Amino acid sequence: MGVDERDIQLKVPFSALTRLMEQLQPQDMLRLREWLDEKLAEYEDELMLANLRIMAEIREARMEYEAGEYMKLGVSVN
Repeated sequence: MGVDERDIQLKVPFSALTRLMEQLQPQDMLRLREWLDEKLAEYEDELMLANLRIMAEIREARMEYEAGEYMKLGVSVN
């Protein structure tokens, strides 16, 4: 760690955090939302990969797909 690199850990009450977020400009709220969406997707991926049942279901679905055991869904127009 360099001279200027330091870890700072703050405990901020959630209510204080939400009050601060309410003061953001709309474009900054959107940026924050995009960032949160990315982080939540990463977290969901980690949870999914850690869940053996889900991973087994994914493997089974892939094997069925590769074996041609699937149905095509479509809309028929008359």
